[in-house]
Amino acid sequence: MPTERFYRLPKEKADTIKKAAVEEFKRVPPEEVSINKIIQNADISRGSFYTYFEDKNDLFGWLMGDFIKNYRQFYVTALEKNGGDLWDVFDRVLIHTIEWVDEQGLVEIVGNMMKGNKFSEQFHCDLSQDCRMEEENRSYAELLYRRMDPKCCTLNLEEFQELLGMHVASLVIALRLHFANNANLEMIQAAYRRRMKILRYGACPGQEQTEF
Repeated sequence: MPTERFYRLPKEKADTIKKAAVEEFKRVPPEEVSINKIIQNADISRGSFYTYFEDKNDLFGWLMGDFIKNYRQFYVTALEKNGGDLWDVFDRVLIHTIEWVDEQGLVEIVGNMMKGNKFSEQFHCDLSQDCRMEEENRSYAELLYRRMDPKCCTLNLEEFQELLGMHVASLVIALRLHFANNANLEMIQAAYRRRMKILRYGACPGQEQTEF
């Protein structure tokens, strides 16, 4: 996230830096973004850049802040409105996300982000890895877990967090196909819903569960 020094900048200067960053992230995936191009277009020094942001990943996270905030808030609000129906939320989040990105004029930048390797990390992290977002994601999972109708899902919190990770993986696949590959939306949604059906009912619903 930006430093306090960045937030003390005049609005015009901060907006110039943001505009330069957005244009660069529109141009290439996050891994290929050039800090040199950003500072040249924003007319700031490299030293100044590093007093505002830790690195380009820090900048990326800030630019994606509104996207992630909207994405996460949708789950919370939707669960509150539909009485905790988790599967209804899972079903609707794909189209909601696509429509929101379009409304915000972020199609191009999100398309490039989808081509990179950092996008899904903004949503979740693998619990087997040392991820600085782990605690934040666990708190978010607990927030959803408390709002979910227990009849929708009988998993404990740890299992529920794993379920969210699998859901997010499916969502990211669908979003990549739409924004980075321009695939047919009907086919994307159908494939996404098939994955949600498997998550909900399992691959072998008629078989007795065994301990792993």
